[in-house]
Amino acid sequence: MNPIYHQLDFGITCIDTEHMRKDFVAAYLIEDEGRAAFVDTGCYLSVPTLLATLDAKNIKRENVDYILLTHIHLDHAGGAGELIKHLPNAKVYVHEYGAAHLIDPSKLRAGVIGVYGELFFKQFLGDLIPTPEDKVIIAKDGDKITLGNRVLKFIDTPGHARHHVCIWDEKSQGLFSGDTLGVSYREFDTDQGELIFPPTTPVQFDPETWKNTIHKLMTLQPKYAYLTHFNRIEFTQQSADMLIEHIDGFVEIANTLKGQPNRHKAIKESLLNYLLDIATKHGVVLDEVQQVKLFKGDLEICAQGLGVWLDKTNN
Repeated sequence: MNPIYHQLDFGITCIDTEHMRKDFVAAYLIEDEGRAAFVDTGCYLSVPTLLATLDAKNIKRENVDYILLTHIHLDHAGGAGELIKHLPNAKVYVHEYGAAHLIDPSKLRAGVIGVYGELFFKQFLGDLIPTPEDKVIIAKDGDKITLGNRVLKFIDTPGHARHHVCIWDEKSQGLFSGDTLGVSYREFDTDQGELIFPPTTPVQFDPETWKNTIHKLMTLQPKYAYLTHFNRIEFTQQSADMLIEHIDGFVEIANTLKGQPNRHKAIKESLLNYLLDIATKHGVVLDEVQQVKLFKGDLEICAQGLGVWLDKTNN
């Protein structure tokens, strides 16, 4: 296997897990003084790519100390149980609200299959196996760990999901942000910079909490965001403002359409029009067919998440 990865500076590698398509889901490898850590794993099917990256970089598996999970959605953490089997000295760090689902993923599996079906689960996610309880460590807000000579700090970051943490890397002045600092695909980069929008995934999307989290993270004055979707970007106050603007835009769509008889379909169609509109304003030159293809992976889950949020707020 020839893994696809992007060697960044500060000892950080962005690994393309090739989940669904290329340039869609990343995991990160951090190296420092002969020690290594993964941030997120992709799904079960991504694990051979992560191991091949270690081999390509001549990193011994026993030199990996940590698997750091931003949250337990399967495109971020679905491979943890399988990956830990190959890393004899590693521990898995996860938010306290996610730990039980790593140790016993049966409810997580059932929920995903209930939404997407057994065929999708097997074809695109592969499997979901338990992580041994003695390998799991709770990542609490403010906790710090040492990797080689660098310090990594966990920050509780609810909004996208209640079980979400970001990891602050002092050395690079960057945040491994999972989904908290948005989605930004490199195909939409223009002279105006990166196009960033929120993944409003079910079932814990909370717009006001999310915006408060973004404000909190910006007090760190980060230079970079290491996005799962996709790769590292410079993250400025303008980036934060764009993300907050589009959280509000998604919420406005949901509120406007909450009384529609076929609400999910209406929200999904309006989200697509919204994304195409902001891409045009951003100067994106891809034709509409290409844009729709790239946005397609997010539309369903974003619409679902907005629907769940509407149901919660109206009860």
